[in-house]
Amino acid sequence: MRTDSVVEAFDEAADAYDQVGVDFFGPFGAELVRRADVKRAERLLDVGCGRGAVLFPAARAVGRDGHVTGADAAATMVDLTGAEAARRGLRQVTVVVGDAQEPAFPAGSFDVVTAGLVVFLLADPHAALRAYARVLRPGGRLAVSTFADQDPAYGQAMRAMAAHLPADAGRPPTPDPMFASAEATMAAVAGAGFGDITCTEFSVVSRFSDAEHWLTWCWSHGARALLRQIPADRLPAATADGKAVMWGDRAPGAELSMTTTIRVVVAGAPGSDT
Repeated sequence: MRTDSVVEAFDEAADAYDQVGVDFFGPFGAELVRRADVKRAERLLDVGCGRGAVLFPAARAVGRDGHVTGADAAATMVDLTGAEAARRGLRQVTVVVGDAQEPAFPAGSFDVVTAGLVVFLLADPHAALRAYARVLRPGGRLAVSTFADQDPAYGQAMRAMAAHLPADAGRPPTPDPMFASAEATMAAVAGAGFGDITCTEFSVVSRFSDAEHWLTWCWSHGARALLRQIPADRLPAATADGKAVMWGDRAPGAELSMTTTIRVVVAGAPGSDT
C-alpha cells in the first residue's frame, strides 16, 4: 500500500485511534519510555506520535523543565493530540505535522528520539534511522519499537479479510529484512551509526468483549488501510470471515484476547561515549 494511503487511513482513524477500550498502544508506549530511561529536563522527539501513547508518558518523565515534541503525518492526529496536551496542561509538549522518515529539525536538537511501532511503515526505514542520528545530540539515544510476534489468529484474520480485496488493490509491501529478527534490527541500527545497542522484548495481552469489539478496534488503527480498500459490497463477507477466525471455537460469552510481543531497541547516538 502506498505511504499516502496509509497516512490517509490513520487520519480517518484518528478520532478512534487508541480510544476504543483496548490495552494495546498505551502499555507499549509507556514501556518504550521506561526502557529509554527518559530523564527530567531532557528534550525528546517522538516520531509518529499518534494519540500520545509514547508522548504523554515521555512528558511526565521530562517534567516541566524538559520538552517533548510529537510529530505525525496525519493532521487530525496532530490536532487531537495537541488538544489533549493542552487539556492536560502540558506546557512542555508541542505536537506538529511532520515526516517520521525525515524529521525537519536542526542537527543535535534532541536528547532522545522515540519511534513507537512506526518505523516499519516508512518507505525507507534505513534513511529514517540515519535521520534520527542526525537530530540527536552526541550522547543522546534512540528508542525504537517494532513487532516481534503477533498473535497467530490476528495474522490469519487479516489474511482472511485481504482475500476479499479486488485484484487491482494494493497489497502490503514486503517488510524490509531489517525487521525479520532482533539481530537484523540491531544491525540496521548499528549501520546508521548508533552504538551501545540493546534489544529486549515486551508482551501485552489485549482483551475484547466480543468479535465485533475486535473489528471496531481494527478500524481504529493501521488495519484500516486494508479494510478501506475492500469494496462496500464485499465488506460484510470480509469482516465476517475475519471475525470468525478471531472468534474460533470460543463459546458464546467467552473472552476474546490476543497476545502481541514487541522488540524495543535502545541505542546511543553517534558520537556518544558509550
